[in-house]
Amino acid sequence: MATSVDVLIIGAGLSGLQAALDVHDAGHSFTIIEARDRVGGKTYSVSRPDGKGLQEMGAAWTNDTNQSMYWSYCQKFGLTPVVQNIKGTVACEDTDGKCHHFNYGGLPNFAEAEVRNMIDIRDLIEATARDSETFRQPRRNELDQQTLEQWIIQAGAGPRAVQTVRLWTHGMLGQDPSDVSALAFLELARGGLGIANLRHDGKDGAQYLRLEEGTQAVAQGMAKLLPSGSIKLNCAANAVTAHDQGTKYTTRLVDGRTITSRRVIVSIPGPAYKNITFSPPLPPSRLIYTTAVRYGCYVKYICLFKTPFWRRSGACGLAQSFKGPLSHCRDTSVDSQSNYALTCFLVSRPGRQWYAKSSNEREAAILEQVSSLFGLAESAVRDEFIGSMMSPWMEDQWAGWGCPFAMAPPGIMGQRDDGQLITEPFGGMYFVGTELTNEWRGYMEGALRSGKRGAAQLLQDLRSESAKL
Repeated sequence: MATSVDVLIIGAGLSGLQAALDVHDAGHSFTIIEARDRVGGKTYSVSRPDGKGLQEMGAAWTNDTNQSMYWSYCQKFGLTPVVQNIKGTVACEDTDGKCHHFNYGGLPNFAEAEVRNMIDIRDLIEATARDSETFRQPRRNELDQQTLEQWIIQAGAGPRAVQTVRLWTHGMLGQDPSDVSALAFLELARGGLGIANLRHDGKDGAQYLRLEEGTQAVAQGMAKLLPSGSIKLNCAANAVTAHDQGTKYTTRLVDGRTITSRRVIVSIPGPAYKNITFSPPLPPSRLIYTTAVRYGCYVKYICLFKTPFWRRSGACGLAQSFKGPLSHCRDTSVDSQSNYALTCFLVSRPGRQWYAKSSNEREAAILEQVSSLFGLAESAVRDEFIGSMMSPWMEDQWAGWGCPFAMAPPGIMGQRDDGQLITEPFGGMYFVGTELTNEWRGYMEGALRSGKRGAAQLLQDLRSESAKL
């Protein structure tokens, strides 16, 4: 391992790999250290136990239009897109456990006044997220003083509209709208080109495409573009110490080894900053952010089946529940591989209660709910069931003990100008990751854009430093 480099990058997820590629292209030496035994961060594509293809433990979806950076890598590496199935009906379970179906692209079969109110709140979020004044002072700070739930109720959201927004935050964050800042949610919606686009599984939507080879294949392909030996796996940072007014850094690894560098890029999730001691301490604004942002409960439980039985009754595999424990599920099959699966999301309070059960109890609860959602006898679903796979993030310290990305509660982001926390370095230390972007926050595309932005800042500072010498 090189003990002295121009740039040390902590984390070999998409943002760290993108930063490394740009630093390398600019002719600077670098090392990436990664605590895990693999690259990819929260892209983690795992083979089914029966060998019939892969399923995604982490990030799963992209598209070929407005997520241009990620898609360009898919093309570069010759990866095979799988179009998300939206042909058929969506299953909807109410709080009382009663289920009905409606066509994809339509709305649940609720009372007319409830549906109208749901549409009004959706349109309000859409319009507010697209209004640039939302993110300027003083409106910015006003919105950050409220939870998302408080804001929509003040705007006239009735019980059904609140339930619907809760379903959104469950699916996107694993949190309730009473947990997150209204401003933070509106920034998320803005970056994904609106709440409707973030929720859309069709063309241009956030859930339009999956990859037959798995989303982690992009990270693996990026790693192969870097010099041999430049990525050090199973190397966790323990401490980062600045010297000479932030022009030199010593990073100590958990095993006691050290690396010196002129600059450091930190490419890990906000809650995982707790694994590293920074000296001097991070500035108050960033320390408050990394201490306050949090994950909800968010678990993927992937049910593997012999056939896509839900399609035989005209269902597309998308389901949503206001009751739980399953909040929603999607068809994550790859038909060409006979890889048939429903990915179920267990989130927030119902997810925590489910997570505390034994493995047999978890399985029974999911299969019972799947049978109810798709109108089949539980015995018929069990006959189709092969086994399950479950995401590891709740137990992963390097992810910060959660998934998909951390969100700010009220009072954390509003006093800063739009994008200030995202772009602000600390001496010669730069911060990147899918949380730290105004474009596609929480998505693979956002991670790549953040990595490129951080590398550009660093390279500009190195050029300025050289010009002064």
